[in-house]
Amino acid sequence: MQPKQILAAAASLLLAACAYAQSPAQSLRNADAQWEKAFAARDLDKSVAACADDASVLPSNAPIATGHDAIRQLFSGFFAMPSLQMEWQATKAEVAKSGELGYTTGAYKMTFKDAAGKPGEDHGKYVTIWKKQKDGTWKVAYDIFNSDVPPPTS
Repeated sequence: MQPKQILAAAASLLLAACAYAQSPAQSLRNADAQWEKAFAARDLDKSVAACADDASVLPSNAPIATGHDAIRQLFSGFFAMPSLQMEWQATKAEVAKSGELGYTTGAYKMTFKDAAGKPGEDHGKYVTIWKKQKDGTWKVAYDIFNSDVPPPTS
């Protein structure tokens, strides 16, 4: 091998090692992004599977949904809304020193059509608490989000 080839091979190995050795916070950020992609695609099974068996989702203006069955029902209601588009992005991700828990927080935006076909929009903030599983993956333990849109005036 020529010196240039050796240098190129070493650089490739170094880049691969850096990509493989993600920080815990980046791993958590990636889990959050994967959950957002599943939800945006209206993939009910993947959206629910991102949650731990005993997870709780605390939506605005609705009761808490705890466990896969209740979360599936909640998400089904979202996915039933015509023209639903939902996106969110973590602006912060932190992992406890123990490595067992972490959280992500950020902003969300949702557009939809109501039952009468009238366009609607909501945007706000969220906090998701994640729990590391025995296999090393992250699953949602608690998710809460609430709107920045003021309530309608009478």
